[in-house]
Amino acid sequence: MYLVDTSVWIHALRPTGHAEIRARLKPLIVNAQTSVTEWILLELMTGLAKSEQPSSLLQWFTPVPRLPFQPQWWDTAWDFAGRLRKQGVSPSAADCLIATIAIEYHVTLIHCDADFESMKPILPLQTLDWTKYLLMS
Repeated sequence: MYLVDTSVWIHALRPTGHAEIRARLKPLIVNAQTSVTEWILLELMTGLAKSEQPSSLLQWFTPVPRLPFQPQWWDTAWDFAGRLRKQGVSPSAADCLIATIAIEYHVTLIHCDADFESMKPILPLQTLDWTKYLLMS
């Protein structure tokens, strides 16, 4: 199972999304190997175009398993944020939350966001960095 970050989903959902990322993500979706969190859904909602309906986005994600954030993980997320900051790494609060979920569920995070790679030397985060595919034409 993979947790797929917002930075990847936008390529799957938009007709103008990067073709290589779409091609790599499609078999994972078809084989039910992807998951999402409520936070990622919220990030996607904030990026909806005026012509898009929130209900359509939520319906599209109905078959995709959700990994809920457990209340007891706040302490872990706070600890991770503090450890990262002490090491000079300052990801967004959202990225700290998403990394915590991936770590707690022991899933690999697929992303196109350099902040997650900067966390790896400090946190036990497993990732697949698809940023390189954005550089391909």
